[in-house]
Amino acid sequence: MSKVKPISASFHTAFTETNLGHSGLRLNSSFVKAATYEGMVDNGIPNKNLIDHHVSMVKGGVGMTTVAYGAVSSDGRTFKEQMSINEASLEVLKELAEKVHGEGGKVSMQLTHCGYFSKNKASKSFMAPSRIFNAYGFLSGLVFSKAMNEEELERVALDFANSARALQEIGFDAVEIHLGHGYLLSQFLSPLTNKRKDRYGGSINNRSRYPLYVVDKVIKTVGPDFPVLVKLNLDDGIKGGFSLTDCIFVSKKLEEIGCTAIVLSGGFTSKSPFYLLRGKVPFKGMIKNASSVAEKLTMGILGPAIIRKYHFKENFFLDKAIQVRKEVTLDLIYLGGVDSKIGMENIFSKGFNFIALARPLIHDPEFLLKIKDGIIDKSGCNRCNECIVEMDRKGVKCVLN
Repeated sequence: MSKVKPISASFHTAFTETNLGHSGLRLNSSFVKAATYEGMVDNGIPNKNLIDHHVSMVKGGVGMTTVAYGAVSSDGRTFKEQMSINEASLEVLKELAEKVHGEGGKVSMQLTHCGYFSKNKASKSFMAPSRIFNAYGFLSGLVFSKAMNEEELERVALDFANSARALQEIGFDAVEIHLGHGYLLSQFLSPLTNKRKDRYGGSINNRSRYPLYVVDKVIKTVGPDFPVLVKLNLDDGIKGGFSLTDCIFVSKKLEEIGCTAIVLSGGFTSKSPFYLLRGKVPFKGMIKNASSVAEKLTMGILGPAIIRKYHFKENFFLDKAIQVRKEVTLDLIYLGGVDSKIGMENIFSKGFNFIALARPLIHDPEFLLKIKDGIIDKSGCNRCNECIVEMDRKGVKCVLN
């Protein structure tokens, strides 16, 4: 393979040490491995594959890698095999952090709670902002959620804070609080799922009150020097949902309370799941992975009609993300359709401090190093999204490699 033209000096600065926000945490590059559920667990406990996966990311040039879907309680899992932050999982996560640090990288954990988006029959409490029909879990008997009361709101907020503190104590470098993709805190933000009539519902000021309280509680628990990032939707990708105007409002509030950085994303898992991913929808694999005959039939008959496809375009969220960049000064991490050296140059030129990637690194963990060395100039990922299917098998991987 012939080498492409040498990369510009401005791009090379992305591979030098840089601060993450106001925290003082130094990353050895401006690239972050985005949180994508890995599926590398055994009965809810992370396994060696998860450690190897994240070590490969920092070896490949990311400054920080993000472990995905750390449920803040057993009730916060979307299904019973998922990892929650508990004594057993923390033991393995401590080893993961040590191995990542041994390669010179940093590691963050994405903390979240599923809310109503669950088919975890082991859950003792099926909660959401409001009473909501659960298309994802109704075949498992989890049909309608209950609206959370004040006691439950406080308990879940404490779960987030305690989980963050536990990760801080075992050597993690940061946490990412998930306010996107249709999980619990995103359900509060979205008018599609938040129908409350109290101080937590209605205007965006009210809908954001509880998610902001959770983030603030985490920040106060771990202290000002420990990075607390937030993943936030630019919009839900569906009519009547959380909007770009809402995103700008929440971003300003996050800056006020001392959030370290925002990872800008989009989509609502139960309503517009491929708004975030774009590209092909792997229906065959999704049907095969369904956990029951009823689920297989439902997916086979209704899936193509209800799961919308979105055309992949490089940097597909950039135009919307730029609107947020104009309104806040804290670090913004761009995510969405990162595919090439030219595309990354464009992102940096628009004032974004960091770039998060997932599928190009799943396809090739050395993608960034090859871009840096001029061996390639774009990702070999074809956006078939079969890696999504592999998450529910033995763990995420690229079927092309």
